[in-house]
Amino acid sequence: MADGVRWEQTACPSCGSHDEEEFLRAPGDDGVEYRLAKCRRCAMVFQNPRPDEATVGLLYTEDYPQYQAPARKHSMLRALKHKLLGHAEKTLADRIPVTPGGRLLDCGCGAGAFAAEMRTRGWDAFGMDFSPHAAATARSHYGLRVVEGSLPHPEVPPGSVDVITLRMVLEHVHNPAKMLGAAFDAMKPGGWLFVAVPNLAAWGFGAFGPAWFPLRLPWHLLHFTPDTLSRAVATNGFTIDTVATKAHTRWMGYSVDRARKSRPRWWLGAARVRFFRSVLTNWTQWRGQADELSLLARKPDVKATEMPVRHAA
Repeated sequence: MADGVRWEQTACPSCGSHDEEEFLRAPGDDGVEYRLAKCRRCAMVFQNPRPDEATVGLLYTEDYPQYQAPARKHSMLRALKHKLLGHAEKTLADRIPVTPGGRLLDCGCGAGAFAAEMRTRGWDAFGMDFSPHAAATARSHYGLRVVEGSLPHPEVPPGSVDVITLRMVLEHVHNPAKMLGAAFDAMKPGGWLFVAVPNLAAWGFGAFGPAWFPLRLPWHLLHFTPDTLSRAVATNGFTIDTVATKAHTRWMGYSVDRARKSRPRWWLGAARVRFFRSVLTNWTQWRGQADELSLLARKPDVKATEMPVRHAA
């Protein structure tokens, strides 16, 4: 546990209700046990007590993984591959039609790799991160424009961007409605929102429980299911287009290793073999119960009709 972090009791960060029940106690990466609560009104799962907003930044040290720039050779090889073979769909964000010169904000950009890739596809992409170290890394490594802070922000005025991406960001915030509402305001009519968070409804959480890697305590303050994420986004004015899950073999491997230490089971040994781990990971993807939950939504265009919700595996 980081020195200087202050802890607070909180109402449900989603609906404000104080009616909650204990959902889980799980060890964090620091070995400390943390408590997760579930709101009886809206079913949101959240860390309670949690680090307060003024001191939570102390948990995000300069060696935080998302703040580290990738090896340059990997970036060059990826760029060559994309040039020769094109861009295969990796996330729902790849479904957003590129508008040459359109403005894309990657909120919580970390070291900047995603925003830099979107720039190569034709977007006027820029990043935002509350970490000065992450912002400096993105600027020096990719030459990106990066705004320090979070939404809402005076450097991102209303109706100024076409796309906002929140990749593994929303689970870290104290007030999801404030961030989603600010994203809605900053977006042009008809603009796109892409959100990715860990999926508490994943097969992996049911199988591994407290050892499930994407819990990532104490950093993850919120823990979403398809229903709670969809409700949070729709409540803030967006029209949901697609909800999907995405599997990560590496996450599965981390969960397997943690589970073997806490509660050994016969099948966990087999899951350590890369082939079987890959089969298991792909199976969760096929079932629509993979570890990552993603959502694509739009700010309604005054001339557009409402789009239907499509649930994809």
